[in-house]
Amino acid sequence: METEKLVEKLLNEGLELLSSEKKQKQKKGFGTLRAAFGLGSMAAAYYEGICYKNGIGTYQSDEQAFERFEMAADAVPKAMFELGLCYVHGIGTEQDLEKAFACFSDAAQSGLPEAQYELGVCYRCGEGTEQDIKTALYWYEKAANQGYLGAYQNMGVIYQHGLGDVPVDYSKAFDCFRKAAEEESPDAFFSVGNCYLNGLGVDKNEKAAADWFKKAAEIGESDSMFHLAWMYQEGIGVEQNDELSAEYLYKSAEAGWEPAI
Repeated sequence: METEKLVEKLLNEGLELLSSEKKQKQKKGFGTLRAAFGLGSMAAAYYEGICYKNGIGTYQSDEQAFERFEMAADAVPKAMFELGLCYVHGIGTEQDLEKAFACFSDAAQSGLPEAQYELGVCYRCGEGTEQDIKTALYWYEKAANQGYLGAYQNMGVIYQHGLGDVPVDYSKAFDCFRKAAEEESPDAFFSVGNCYLNGLGVDKNEKAAADWFKKAAEIGESDSMFHLAWMYQEGIGVEQNDELSAEYLYKSAEAGWEPAI
């Protein structure tokens, strides 16, 4: 019991120090985590992995981060999730999508929303497992119900395009995009604008479409910039303005959007 209390104390102190902007305090915080890890704390091993991953309080090392996540994975769902990301992107280890899928599946079963989202991605894209759109939708919904708003964007895409055996439902798609937009996601902003522009799941409203495209363009969404260039050129939803049309077209091209280039 005394050891557990000491470990908890060390973890709390370490995390508080690591949250400081001062490098010296961060370094001390990492040392405090090391002490907790020395007492057998797998939570400390997970946080050490985060420190190595981002170079906080210690040097950056993908290999050390992977090692800590692997060590803590069976005890800490977030470590299992991070291990999955390592396998997806080949961080500190070789890329292995089947192992990534297994990690996300394990962490998702524990109720971790970010793992549920990534598991949905695996099923949607057929990465590490067979493609299964309905199962992807199931896991996206699990994540979304826990407040992981990014999952709504992918749910919207499934409903809008009727992927797999899921029937097209523009109304559900629009509702999902609106919920995803609460996170100020540029992709969601574009999707809401596109629904208004084409009357998909909502009454057609070109002015509203332009407003949503502007929101997306302000945070760098290149397709929205391209749409705005066209709308300003034609005076659709906005007053015709050749200068703004050219400006948005150049911005879209600079952001790498091939139709604009």
